Amino acid sequence: MNSYTLFAIVVLALVSTGAYFLGTKKNRWIASTLTKGLEEVLKPLNSNYVNIGGSIGYNFAYSLPNPYTSAKGTITLSPRHSLLYLPFSLLIGVRDRFFVNVFTKKKLRGEGHIVEAGWLKKANITGMEQMERRDVQKGTKSFVLLWRGADLSADLERLLDALPEPARLRHFCSYPETRTFFIHGLPKQGSVRGNLEAVVVRLPGFLTKEKE
Repeated sequence: MNSYTLFAIVVLALVSTGAYFLGTKKNRWIASTLTKGLEEVLKPLNSNYVNIGGSIGYNFAYSLPNPYTSAKGTITLSPRHSLLYLPFSLLIGVRDRFFVNVFTKKKLRGEGHIVEAGWLKKANITGMEQMERRDVQKGTKSFVLLWRGADLSADLERLLDALPEPARLRHFCSYPETRTFFIHGLPKQGSVRGNLEAVVVRLPGFLTKEKE
C-alpha cells in the first residue's frame, strides 16, 4: 500500500468519524426539540419513549386529557450520522418525519382526509373512489380533500387554511371507525409545533356534539 492510499484511508476514516458524531448530535437535538413540541401541544398526562435504531428515531406513547384518551406515534430522522448512506437517503426522499395517532372515546362526525396530492397513492385510503372529493391549492402545494359519512369539506378546508406551513403536512385523517385522528408531517428544523397546534385546536370540530 503506497503512502497516498494510506493517507486517503486515514482522511476518510477521520471524516466518517467526525460526521458520525456531528450527525448523531444533530439528530439527538432534533429528537429532543420534536418531543418537546409534541408535549407542549398535546399536553400528555404521562409519556413513554422507545428508541429505534440508535439515532434514527423514537416510538412514543402518551396518555391524554379529555376529550382524548391517548396518542401513539413515531419520529423518524434522516441518517445524518452516516456519511455514506446520507446522500443516497436524500436522493430517495428520506426526510425527518413524524406520525401521530390521537385516540378519543367520543364519536367522530365522519371520515375526512387532507392529503398532499403527490402523496395520495401512498396514503392507502380504503374506498377512496367512493368518497366526496375536492382538489385545492395552498401556496405551492396541491392537496386533495376527501370525506364521507358527513360533509366535512368546510372543516377540512378551514384546517388547511389555518396551517402556518401547509407544505409540511402530508396527511391528516379523521377516522370514525377507530375514533382516531392521524397526522403525518415533515418537521422543519426540529419543529412541529406550528402545524400540529393548528390541527389540534380544530380537532373538537370533528367530534359529534353531545346532547344538552
